[in-house]
Amino acid sequence: MSAKRSKAVERLIETALQAQKRAYCPYSRYPVGAAVLTETGRVFAGCNVENASYGLAMCAERVAIYHAIAGGHDAIKAVCVVGAAARPCGACRQVMFEFSSKDTALYLVDLHPATGRRSVLKTTVFKLLPMAFDPLASGLLPKNPRNLLKRKPSRRGRRRPAARHRRK
Repeated sequence: MSAKRSKAVERLIETALQAQKRAYCPYSRYPVGAAVLTETGRVFAGCNVENASYGLAMCAERVAIYHAIAGGHDAIKAVCVVGAAARPCGACRQVMFEFSSKDTALYLVDLHPATGRRSVLKTTVFKLLPMAFDPLASGLLPKNPRNLLKRKPSRRGRRRPAARHRRK
């Protein structure tokens, strides 16, 4: 392991390696593990989960991100993907983009099964998906999309009159 990588990055890689061991991939036999580091320092793991109806399968990257979201964390500081020739699919790249900043690090850990060695490529989510669909730039989301999730005040007391239909 490189002395240049921080303990947080090493923990992220180790979490993704452990998640890969839990992958459910009886159809592709291609186990992938992922981990995301949130802005608050929490790490969330994910593994790919396949299904006999192939379209229902879920990639490790999205599982990890959705796990973080379910835990109340939606700002991602780093992502790690582990597998043989680990590269996120297009759907995962777009989901990563949604919760990333321009500085969100992406670690691609390629495992070489024949030799047992691994190599780590560091890049960013933004470099991996050039010209991504940006919901902020398109005007679909405000700068803080969490504001959309807040409940609007109730309009109690103001009832709309029921529509009356006449039968002819």
